[in-house]
Amino acid sequence: MRSTSRELKLRAKATLKRRLFNLIMIAAVFIVADYMLSYLAGELNGVNAWNRELTRRLNTVTETIAGMTDLAAMEEAVYRVIDSMPAPDFFVKSPFGFVLSVLVSLMSIPLGAGYMSHILQESRGVQTHVGSLISGFRVMGKALAVSLMTWLLVLLGCVFFIIPGIVLALRYGLSILILVDDPSKGPIACMKESGRLMRGNKWRYFKLELSFFFWLLAAGLVSSLIGVPLLNIYLTPYMSLAQAEFYKELAAGTRTSAPSWDPENL
Repeated sequence: MRSTSRELKLRAKATLKRRLFNLIMIAAVFIVADYMLSYLAGELNGVNAWNRELTRRLNTVTETIAGMTDLAAMEEAVYRVIDSMPAPDFFVKSPFGFVLSVLVSLMSIPLGAGYMSHILQESRGVQTHVGSLISGFRVMGKALAVSLMTWLLVLLGCVFFIIPGIVLALRYGLSILILVDDPSKGPIACMKESGRLMRGNKWRYFKLELSFFFWLLAAGLVSSLIGVPLLNIYLTPYMSLAQAEFYKELAAGTRTSAPSWDPENL
């Protein structure tokens, strides 16, 4: 019998409650490490500097037009700032920095794989520690290959009216979990296995992801208000554990017949 999104989330909550401190601490380390990689990449390619300059100029415009009453003058002030902004020619300005920033950004993939390995083990009752985050670097090449091939397929799918891209994202959504569960498998094998497991289950997975919409909205609002993704240290393990429960159920052999309108059956 297949589990509903609610049942999967209840099992995720049970694990989260049992190992709350450990899961939240490792999630916090993961989020900080991922942010640091993103920030470092932005510094290397000049994106952060460009954003800071944009913010400075927008603040200047805000201060300038604060006392204005003439709409035409206000528009002119805004247009002057827009016209004076340098083009975001990050690659042209610093090719080496841009390439280095891409390499740094890619490190978030094995980091994420390590995090999902930790989550999968915790969902099975195996206690882990923060060092488990680096386990993804042992399969770094495979994790990079799986992620990049998936991104490419999804991008190509999105070219055709978005929907095919969403279907492909769902189809290969379990590839990383499959990889960290059995590192001996190759990238193509993981993607094929994900496609097999998701046959007739893509709609269930979509509903599970969609059920976190208001959590994600609340996390975004909290982050915007206080400048710190505080709610994410709870939401990240919660969502990941629910995904792990979904994967475990399918991997254990639980199947359901696909709805007649499932893209797999069209």
